[in-house]
Amino acid sequence: MSNPMKLIAQSEEDLAVISTLLQDTAVRIGDIAWLPADQRFAFVGNRYRWEKKKMFRKPKGERIRTAFHLNGITAAQLHGLNLSDSDTVLDLLNIEAHETEKGYSLLLNFSGGAAIRLQTEAIDAIATDLSESWEAIARPSHD
Repeated sequence: MSNPMKLIAQSEEDLAVISTLLQDTAVRIGDIAWLPADQRFAFVGNRYRWEKKKMFRKPKGERIRTAFHLNGITAAQLHGLNLSDSDTVLDLLNIEAHETEKGYSLLLNFSGGAAIRLQTEAIDAIATDLSESWEAIARPSHD
């Protein structure tokens, strides 16, 4: 695999960088996992490669399979999504980090108003590309 992305976030600023790179990642609900016993939240999705925008050889851009996981997650709340709808695809808009008295509240915002709120004492996240890239069906657009 040529030039895979692998980033670690341990601060709000680090997570903002990962959020930017994960913008418009298409995530199937069935590829989202919350493992309370392991205090881990993870998903695998098809990331749009915004960092290659100026070097695109393919007119619609590229996507790549990417894994994202957060460690130390003590609670998770879902809004506007049902985990039993495993084939539904959501588009990740951004990841927000808000400092609280007990650590951080992390908010994953998806298109259509869906969101996942995670509680953690510290930011501990990893984003890793898993595959070769392929031509995207379309370039994401925002209103």
